[in-house]
Amino acid sequence: MSDDNLIDVIKLMDARTALICARLNLRGGKRRLQRGHTVSGIAALYDSVLFGIRYYIARHKRCDSFLENIDPWDAMSLFQALTRAGVFDDPLVFNHFSWLVERVCWQESYSFDMDVILVEVEEILTRLQVIPFNENIVRKKSRISH
Repeated sequence: MSDDNLIDVIKLMDARTALICARLNLRGGKRRLQRGHTVSGIAALYDSVLFGIRYYIARHKRCDSFLENIDPWDAMSLFQALTRAGVFDDPLVFNHFSWLVERVCWQESYSFDMDVILVEVEEILTRLQVIPFNENIVRKKSRISH
């Protein structure tokens, strides 16, 4: 399979569909967490980030060169490629989040600070242009004031 085919597989989903899926999973994840459904809530947030990555890649042709020889289904590799492309400053932020997702899914009683995770996810999604920058700032200020 040529490198061009790998990039085409990533772009099977158009940008608009990926954006809608990212936003719906974010909203659903928040609702599930508020209702106490930790596993499904964290899984939905993870899906939101994955759709966000797909959205960003579909919208930005400049990422193509960073995606050569990368498995299009390997989320960690895609995130690292976007870090090399300058989208993210901290290459470990996705490691931390995926580790948390794994812990929550395997150990349902694993405790974590939901507000911290939501801020982290929203920051990732803001970098991926899923959440408008101004909207994320408003959310952070409203959390701080409570």
